[in-house]
Amino acid sequence: MKLSISLTLALATAASAFALTPNTRGHTALSSSSPAFVHPSHNRALHANNGFDLTSKTSLRASASAMELHAAEDSSAAALRSRGGGALGGLDVPLLTYFALWYLGNYYYNITNKLALKATGGAAGFPMTISALQLGIGSLYGIFLWLAPDARERPSITLDDIIKMLPVAFCYAGAHSASVFSFSAGSVSFGQIVKAAEPAFAAVLSQFVYNKPVSKAKWLCLPIVIGGVILASVNELDFAWSALLSACLANTFAAVRGNENKKLMETEGLKDRLGSVGNQFCITSVLGFLLSIPFVLWKEGGKLGQFVESFKTIPALRNNMIASALWFYGYNELSTMTLKKTNAVTQSVANTAKRVIVIVGVALVLGESLDFMKLLGCGIGIGGVFLCECHGSICTISSSCWRNICVLYLHWR
Repeated sequence: MKLSISLTLALATAASAFALTPNTRGHTALSSSSPAFVHPSHNRALHANNGFDLTSKTSLRASASAMELHAAEDSSAAALRSRGGGALGGLDVPLLTYFALWYLGNYYYNITNKLALKATGGAAGFPMTISALQLGIGSLYGIFLWLAPDARERPSITLDDIIKMLPVAFCYAGAHSASVFSFSAGSVSFGQIVKAAEPAFAAVLSQFVYNKPVSKAKWLCLPIVIGGVILASVNELDFAWSALLSACLANTFAAVRGNENKKLMETEGLKDRLGSVGNQFCITSVLGFLLSIPFVLWKEGGKLGQFVESFKTIPALRNNMIASALWFYGYNELSTMTLKKTNAVTQSVANTAKRVIVIVGVALVLGESLDFMKLLGCGIGIGGVFLCECHGSICTISSSCWRNICVLYLHWR
């Protein structure tokens, strides 16, 4: 019953996130299209009415603005017709499916990952080995797609491209390993709450390491995020400093990876040589797995024989580790494909909704604590993250609305 409720919430929230932007052309479309309350027939009525006593300059401005609004309406209507029109014309069914599978994959990854970790003793077991093998199994699936007939076109990258991708792959592997260790040391819900604060780490790194100034509005959101994490930690039954610090380390790796990936994709011709988002993710996974091996040997090399024996004799470890690896690879690739098709506001809502679903759904299934203070801190922290991520888009949309209101005022003045 709990599982059915969680899956229903996932599908419903994905539909809500997508409903914000039926036009996949993204943020540009939002900032340039006319408001929904302006109907094309109303614009034509304004032109037909000869009772206005306007100056020549004002009339020209009003006419030009009306033409812009009318063109935007025609463009929106054409976009809907290209999607099929009708009652479902505004829905992109493939994109909606991506959202649903992304949420579903993330949900099941967190459950199967935690069960695999618990089967070997949590943090005292083999978190590094499990995290590395998850990358390795996912990489095998990606390589299989290259080898299978007509499944996925292979990339044509050079050795120099691979060398340039190493920093991104290292940060990707580091973020994953630190996250897995955090989940092994504490509850999944607590680790997810801390990991939701990633934008705070990204802001600090952008400002002080990559020399990319962060707006005052984002800085003002950061105390809200940090305060939410502190509140969620107050009564956490499974609180452990190792879980908190590992989640913070995962956030740092993820923030660095984001900045390095932006620099990487500026390499001339790299996108064409990669061929697709799936190819980029597969190469990153393969490199991340290879870079993880030395750390596995360093941390848990002396226990590898014990791990092999546990893998043979404990079905909960074997089945959940393989399942978690496939879920992890699948949902990450789907999330990349999904976010590339949406604009900034939809991405923020989608990420926020995903965190809520995972935190609540996984806690219900695994029997983790969900007391009032934890839920309050979770709500405050994730709300701060949402404001931090999408405040710029909201401001742009607001300015667009004010511009359109001024246009209407010129018509009716």
